[in-house]
Order: sequence, then structure tokens, then C-alpha cells
Amino acid sequence: MRIVSFIQGEEVGHASGNYFKIGHHKFVITAAHVVGEQETLYAEDYKDKVELSVAYVDSGNDIAFLVPKRELKSVKAVNYRTNKQLDIMGQTMVYAGFPADFNKSIFHGTVSTQSRYTFIMQSFALPGSSGSVVFDNKGRIVGVLSAVKVGMWGLSPFPQLHGSLVFVNRLNFYDKYMIEEILVKWKRSK
Repeated sequence: MRIVSFIQGEEVGHASGNYFKIGHHKFVITAAHVVGEQETLYAEDYKDKVELSVAYVDSGNDIAFLVPKRELKSVKAVNYRTNKQLDIMGQTMVYAGFPADFNKSIFHGTVSTQSRYTFIMQSFALPGSSGSVVFDNKGRIVGVLSAVKVGMWGLSPFPQLHGSLVFVNRLNFYDKYMIEEILVKWKRSK
């Protein structure tokens, strides 16, 4: 899904996310940096925008859980289930996002390096892809797209985007019971 951010009533950017369910709880997962200092976040629901509330932000792992003010109509919430494997080296992963000015696009890539909490996938991403949830070939959640490589190459004095090295933060340590507890606490605080 496309997530649009506003500050003082003006659209300032967009990112990506996915809509999930655990029991009767429905929520959106995106990257924490997408939430940032935004005044208001909306999920695009066909031609409508639905406001999102921030339920939980894990800045250290760049993961955020958001709750829509109403159920989304044009996007179906999928069951939250994760790939708990730690060794995913060489596996093919897939994600859908909204890079730059493109419509929804689907990408796949191969895990080229990994650690306990992150991995790098050889794929493609541009700004706007942040927050896309990455899935394995069995439809299980593996992580959240966080960044692409930026560096200095050639003779240019400006940093350049290296969109084929995609950084992903793992989600396997957020089991469904932990997320349900987060959502219940958030709901009670409202």
C-alpha cells in the first residue's frame, strides 16, 4: 500500500507498507523512518485516504506498526506469519512498493549477506520503496525494506544512489503474540 505523509496540510512524500491481521486486529507495517516527524499519515484506499495512527515505533530496527482509523476497503489484510529461519542466504525474496513516481511495482531479489537483525538483498529500490514488507517464496514475512546504498562513485561530487543493494530489517523476532500485545496496549491508551 502507498503511505502518504503530510506536514501542515501539505503532502511531503510517500512510502510503502503492507496491511496485516492477527485475530481481529488489523494494522500496517512500514519503516520507522517513514513515520519520522510527519504530522499526519494516510493509507491510500483506492481514491480515498484513511488516516493512520502510530501504534508502535522501533527506531533501532526501523520498524513501525500503524493502525488505520477505519478498515481499508481496497486493500485486503493478510495473515501475519513470519519466516523464522535465520539462514536465508541465497534465497529469493519479493516485495511490492511505490518507488519514486511509479505506481505499485513488484520486485524480487536474492539475499547476498545477512546478520541476525538485517540482510542485504540484490534487487532494486528507490525512495518511496521504504517500508515495503519483504516476503519469502512461501508468502511468509521476512523483513521491512529500510534503505538503499548511497555513496560516492566516479567523478561526481554528489552522492549517488546504488539502488541494487537493498537493506532489509528482519521481522522474525516480532511474533504474532508480541504484536497483538502492542496493539492491545495501544488501544487501551486511546
